[in-house]
Amino acid sequence: MGIAYLSSAHGQEIQKRAYEEITKVYPDGDAWERCLVEEKVPYITALVKEVLRFWTVIPICLPRVSIKDIPWKDAVIPAGTTFFMNAYAADNDETHFKSPFSFNPDRYLDIPDGSGTPHYAYGAGSRMCAGSHLANRELYTAFLRLISAFEIVPAKNRADDPILDPLECNMTKTSLTLDPKPFKVGFRVRDRAKLEGWIRGSDERTKGL
Repeated sequence: MGIAYLSSAHGQEIQKRAYEEITKVYPDGDAWERCLVEEKVPYITALVKEVLRFWTVIPICLPRVSIKDIPWKDAVIPAGTTFFMNAYAADNDETHFKSPFSFNPDRYLDIPDGSGTPHYAYGAGSRMCAGSHLANRELYTAFLRLISAFEIVPAKNRADDPILDPLECNMTKTSLTLDPKPFKVGFRVRDRAKLEGWIRGSDERTKGL
């Protein structure tokens, strides 16, 4: 869905800024390789967080069972009660996110560490996704490389445009995870010679795997 959004009119603006930020940090054009070992483009990090917040991967988190009685207002929720966290609702909570229904990576810039949960795509608390740090690094690398190599543009046939609404885009409303409806976008190579060189370098570094 992040790739889908980058093909939209607003996504073109986001791509332009992202590419400028990448070029600013890596004026020598070595972002493709360096992004594997460092994360130095805050706007790409912010973009990843906003993609994860806006299109919540698991809208209703996996169930949890309470191990003790929980006082709640005038009631007591007994031990052994099954709970589901509505991650989609949490990611669109106006008391936590300003203008939550707008896609805006800027919301994650200049936010100090320890300022609270950035989003609920990985759940929350001690039982949140154990692979979140790896996933964040993989997504950072993927988006940085995609934007470095391509302009993501709308499909030639506009009937193939993605549905961007975070609920309506889901092909199966009752599925555990968000499953986007089919769509198409275009990938316009920025510099074919550079891209081919990057791919050759990647092939060389991984030939023994």
